[in-house]
Amino acid sequence: MSTGLAIVLFVVGVVLLVKGADWLVEHAALLAEGLGVPHMVVGLTVVAFGTSAPELAAGLGSSLRTTAQDPLVNQLALGAVVGSNIANIGLILGVGALLFPIVTPPAVRQREVPLMLLVMAIGWATMLFGAIERWEGAALLAGVFLYSWNAYAVSRRGKKIAMIETLDEEKTKEELAKAHTPGWWVRHALMVIVGIVGLTGGAELLVRSSVSIAKALGVSEVVIGLTMVALGTSLPELATAISAARKKHTELLLGNVIGSNVFNTLCVLGATSLVMPITVPASTVRIDAAIMMAVSGLAWVMVLTRKRISRVEGAVLLMAYVGYVSYVVLSSRSGAAV
Repeated sequence: MSTGLAIVLFVVGVVLLVKGADWLVEHAALLAEGLGVPHMVVGLTVVAFGTSAPELAAGLGSSLRTTAQDPLVNQLALGAVVGSNIANIGLILGVGALLFPIVTPPAVRQREVPLMLLVMAIGWATMLFGAIERWEGAALLAGVFLYSWNAYAVSRRGKKIAMIETLDEEKTKEELAKAHTPGWWVRHALMVIVGIVGLTGGAELLVRSSVSIAKALGVSEVVIGLTMVALGTSLPELATAISAARKKHTELLLGNVIGSNVFNTLCVLGATSLVMPITVPASTVRIDAAIMMAVSGLAWVMVLTRKRISRVEGAVLLMAYVGYVSYVVLSSRSGAAV
């Protein structure tokens, strides 16, 4: 595959991933709401999972293409998860706070952010011995169900947690009535399937083109995963962040970031390593995952000390992300092991 064609396919893959995730989230949320599932739970699970679906699709695609001749292809998934988690905190929270300061409710400061940090620390721990084995992947996947069940149990007890609202507050009664016309569930179910197909096709194009570009540039798959794939698959979160910040729905933005990082770590790493164990470069454990934890910890300190993320703090987070990406790119060019 020529480099030019690979770049075109990469762009097409990102577009399919983003649109597929968009359709999946929108129509799965409407379907669940129509079936009587609580909005709070749908937001935490469906929306967070939907915006993490590009990383999951890319990760599974890379694992399925891992062979004896090319055993390191699924490092793309590892790079995408770590890079996307860093992008969620540095890029997405940073951009969102620059547009409008993000106020954080007590439950987010005291429960949701610490829980996210705990999950990410567990993901980091699975990398320490140089590989994420299948049994570790199964344990991470089990964590997805525990996390989802806990969210449902908390909502049933009536606790107020900053979650993602599944329906736009500006949606009119007429639009809601139209959404529940006879056969409404068939339409939404079909669109969920279309979203999944878009994600699958986009992931395949993204994986194939990324590996081709990586080889043409002489850099490793993990570097491409940490930069191009991580940024490309973070576009759903970024679009949500910009929209939420402009409408001053800062809890929506924060909930999306927290839920996405949890699902990236538990579901994407879990499912990918369950299909094929992931070889973890020492530098990923020592540098990239450590930066992921440091940036997330910095965001937690910000919300603890001032109960919000201001525009200045958003700029700090954004500069941290730009600095990290610059480091990855420059290190790969200089031949350093990244």
